[in-house]
Amino acid sequence: MKKIALKTGVIAVALTLASSQVVMAQEDSARPIEKVVITGSNIKRIDTETATPVEVLKREDITRLGVNSVREALATLTSSSDTLTDIGGSNSFASGASAVSLRNLGKQSTLVLLNSRRVAPYALADYNEVFTNLDSLPLDAIDRIEVLRNGGSSIYGSDAVAGVINIITRSDFQGVQASASYDQSVKNEQFKTKKASITAGFGDWVNDKYNVLANVEVFKRGEVLWRDVVDDINPAYGNKFSAVAPGSGLMFGNRGAPSTFSYPGNLIGQGAVPGCTTLNAAGLCVYDRFSRFEAVPKADRVNGLLSAKFDLGGGTEAFAEALYSHTKTSYTSAFGTYGSTNPNTVWGAGNTFIYQYLPATHPLNTTGEDVEFRYRWADAPSYQDATSDQYRVLGGVKGNWRSFDWESAAGIMGSKTKLRSAGALSDSGFKQQVGDYNNYDPDTFSVRDPNFFNHGYQIGKVNSPEVLNALFPVNGYDGKITQYFVDAKLTGEVGKIADRAINIAAGVELRHEKFKIMPTDNLLQGDIVGYGSATANASRSTQAAFAEVNLPITSTFDVIGAARIDKFPGFKAHTSPKLAATWKATPAFMLRGTLESGFRAPNLTESAQSSKFAFDNGVVDPARCPQAQSLAQALRTQSDALPASNPNKSLLLARADTVEGNECAAGVPSVVLNNPNLKPETTHMGTVGFVLEPIKNTNFSLDYWRIERKDEIGIKSTAELLAAEADQPAGVIQRAALAGDKTFSAAEQATYNVTRGALTGTAGSFLNVARTKTSGIDVSGNTRIDTRIGRVDLGLNATYLLDLKNFSSTLNSYGDNLAGRYGYSKTVANATVALKTGDFRNSLRLVYQSKTSLQGDYFDETYTSDGCTTLRWSADECRIKAYGRLDWNIGYTGIKDLTISMFVRNLTNRRPPLDLRGFNEAGGVIPQSNADVTGRSVRLTAEYSFR
Repeated sequence: MKKIALKTGVIAVALTLASSQVVMAQEDSARPIEKVVITGSNIKRIDTETATPVEVLKREDITRLGVNSVREALATLTSSSDTLTDIGGSNSFASGASAVSLRNLGKQSTLVLLNSRRVAPYALADYNEVFTNLDSLPLDAIDRIEVLRNGGSSIYGSDAVAGVINIITRSDFQGVQASASYDQSVKNEQFKTKKASITAGFGDWVNDKYNVLANVEVFKRGEVLWRDVVDDINPAYGNKFSAVAPGSGLMFGNRGAPSTFSYPGNLIGQGAVPGCTTLNAAGLCVYDRFSRFEAVPKADRVNGLLSAKFDLGGGTEAFAEALYSHTKTSYTSAFGTYGSTNPNTVWGAGNTFIYQYLPATHPLNTTGEDVEFRYRWADAPSYQDATSDQYRVLGGVKGNWRSFDWESAAGIMGSKTKLRSAGALSDSGFKQQVGDYNNYDPDTFSVRDPNFFNHGYQIGKVNSPEVLNALFPVNGYDGKITQYFVDAKLTGEVGKIADRAINIAAGVELRHEKFKIMPTDNLLQGDIVGYGSATANASRSTQAAFAEVNLPITSTFDVIGAARIDKFPGFKAHTSPKLAATWKATPAFMLRGTLESGFRAPNLTESAQSSKFAFDNGVVDPARCPQAQSLAQALRTQSDALPASNPNKSLLLARADTVEGNECAAGVPSVVLNNPNLKPETTHMGTVGFVLEPIKNTNFSLDYWRIERKDEIGIKSTAELLAAEADQPAGVIQRAALAGDKTFSAAEQATYNVTRGALTGTAGSFLNVARTKTSGIDVSGNTRIDTRIGRVDLGLNATYLLDLKNFSSTLNSYGDNLAGRYGYSKTVANATVALKTGDFRNSLRLVYQSKTSLQGDYFDETYTSDGCTTLRWSADECRIKAYGRLDWNIGYTGIKDLTISMFVRNLTNRRPPLDLRGFNEAGGVIPQSNADVTGRSVRLTAEYSFR
């Protein structure tokens, strides 16, 4: 077995607990110390410390973390922030995938590599964001994960703005190893995950001159519905707000309560529709809405990796690699509802979809007047399936020439995703099977169709598949990405300063990519009520050249310079420079720092042929909302003057709500097109810090980092456009003609001085409109102590967020510092103590997040101190308290060739702190985190090696 050692006199890079180790050079008596490449540089080196902070999770450390996927492993990083996951992504444009975000800069700004080369992005963009799907990467094939915690554009090009994650797979493995794990919540057994893998390798690299590795991993996660766990929601959510202020909008007291939007429905003022099986005390039909609220979707994944390397002789080696992944995430969707408390306006086919009362002529209506109808489409086929296949195949050669190492590779990679869902209403199908919602009297707000809800679709009866398919058609997307690449690089020594080598690296990379996203015809035509759509169909070729030099200015002072030139079609060539330095002041103390520039080139959904059709909900139209509020007040005054028996009383109130909703809380469609004139996003970043080794086996590091990103690609909000409507070019803000206005009659237009038609939409393109700046401090340290009972490893890793600010075009300056605000803890840390004694391995890990207020940026007035007072929340409740979680891992190796381990997450079964904002914004129905009902969980793993 090879012996791992640090080169004598070299300072070790600061480690994260026992779980963030550096990659150490290997040596034995027969061979010299091997040079290795650390992420963030193209130059091989013996010393493992670099000017740029790199955190490394080794295979052993990943096992200690008790994670089931690459996404879960990366979520343990203190520099990582919440972003898209397949669990919570059912409403995104890229359902069924998981991403990673470093430094709170978004999933597009973190570059993910596999064995130092890119992998194809997920084949659906999350609106305009293109990212790597972490669920397609095999966990059990990983040897280590290297995390470059600041930009890497000078080495890797576009997208490496916030950092680089390089996943290194196992190599030179021999034998067969099988493993299986089972993960389940102790509190609610419905939360469970199964994973199994087999890894086989043959060929001894030293003796046989070749090695082949194969790995197959199967992952299965069960579905969990909130009905099964709702009773375990923290009672503080319901108990505190069992009685709330009228009009507050809070529903916390209804936690777990059934809904009057039911099947076969209710006629308000008359009672339940005949056939109802469950009534409440008021005689209304109720439905258990939690039976279709999904906490965790079902997931099935198969990931496979095949790699090989062959010694061709003369110092030349051939290598090849094939990666394949098949993932499927199956979502259970809630049944849609129909009723007056729903948003009065959503959009389909360019029309306002308006809730209507059930007419007096309907056979179920015995009141003799139009009545409010509450209904749940419980017979709808309501689901969403996201199926994706991803692959990468490459081959290459590498070798030595004089004092240089060279390497070249070529390959193809791609991703194909099919997203299909059903359960949303078809605009045309509704008009055919239910009735035309636009056919109503604008003065009385009564429907003119006497057979409304009495056409093809029958309330509370068995409807044919043909009727249901017309009303709830299947819709979705097909996405496909294909990329081809070829690269080459040269690295080696070109001279010496004193007795220290000057090392350089240089290389080129060519890439061609094609990206196509096509929605189904009903989405493309805007026929699915409340749904937008996204399209893309483009390709491009890019070229890059890079160089790097390491100059040993003195025996203790090194300067590293790097630059990369990337050329994307339609843009000038972009240069990303980097300057870094290290100074070993003493054998135990090293100073380091970097200055660099990074960039993200517009992706093919932003700059090339594409379009996005989405909705901006809750829009206040400044040209019509004040008038609508005045009209609504007048209608309510008229209603108050009528006796309760007058049928016009409820109609006037319903119209008042609709008038106000149309103009003060509208759903406005937004069409955004690509912009070929976009500039790349650019960043300027820097780090400065030190590494300290005061005594043997003890390491400590501290690094300050700062990132400023400019020309961020985005869109102007509808509110921004409306605030400066007079300055917008023709066609950006679209309004209907005043004639036939659905909110104001001609007389009311004159009375309330309505001079502009209703908003029908906005149109625009992607722009370089925003910027962000952020800074913080990373602290890492570990120590190793030999005791009588075994070796003890102590480790700490922490990130302290100093500031995070987003630029505001309204203020023409940066907004508030979001560090310590909602979603952005100032301190994220973990600490570990591990004990190795005999055949046992024990470790305890504490995960910590500091408190945050509930307020967002400067424009958030709902969750300020005054806002919380209005909501009747105390100062203590107007924040999320600090939280610490303790995990325990134990492993046993006393049986030959078998390793058994148990990981206990949340050992003390501690609930996460209350998040009243998240609970409120979810309607007071469910918490935002499944951790509230998961509690303590246990993961059992068995790994057996066949010899």
